[in-house]
Amino acid sequence: MKAVKETDGTILEGITMTTPGDDDAIEELRRSMRAQGERHNDELRQFAYAVSHDLREPLRMITSYTQMLSRRYEPHLDDEGREFIRYVVEGVQRMDQLLGDLLGYSHQLRSIDRPLSQVDPEGALQGVLLAMEKQIRESGAQITYDPFPQVMFDFGQLSQVFRQLIANAIVFHGSEPPRIHISAAETDADVTFSVRDSGIGIDPQYHQQIFGVFKRLHGQKYPGTGIGLAICKRIVEQHGGSIGVESELGKGSTFRFTLLK
Repeated sequence: MKAVKETDGTILEGITMTTPGDDDAIEELRRSMRAQGERHNDELRQFAYAVSHDLREPLRMITSYTQMLSRRYEPHLDDEGREFIRYVVEGVQRMDQLLGDLLGYSHQLRSIDRPLSQVDPEGALQGVLLAMEKQIRESGAQITYDPFPQVMFDFGQLSQVFRQLIANAIVFHGSEPPRIHISAAETDADVTFSVRDSGIGIDPQYHQQIFGVFKRLHGQKYPGTGIGLAICKRIVEQHGGSIGVESELGKGSTFRFTLLK
């Protein structure tokens, strides 16, 4: 629709011209929203830290006194008593790990105004493979990857996403040593990374559930707290991307995450 400007600065046909005052108001609203977002992020980080710190202290006390009981009364305990103490210690250790992961999850809140930089994904991946060298060697994993285009991202957080997806592929590898391949597909606007493994696979009904906080499909059969994929989701989505999985039971999994260029 063609707009006709009159001498007083208004626009006919239902369109109103934006005045300098309107621009100032919009910019002020943006500053207010950024400040509010940062305040909420800070409050969540402080809450998670307080919860983790305040709860970890009594956990350490429970562990200490349980170990003292075990040493002092070991001769008087039967097999069942020793097993009970072991359950207490293992439960405390697991709670401590859950609290630590909760704190790690809260740390993924990215500052709204923190600038991104151009990142070389291959450099991030090589650093991860070096840090995971022992785990890779012990599992017999074979990891291959294709050339990657650069993306606008945070180097440390991209490394964390790679590390978590590779660690999951190693943990849930099934009867054969893990086979993991990482590739990338590029468009004009974004890059989609794929991490394909040969593991036990995931039932399609759980494809969304696994990205929730503390969501676990296998109980205590496999190590971990169920927060790793939630951290990946938070990191990717904070950068305007998306993450998902394609998988069937017994046929491996392919995790894909898309980042803006």
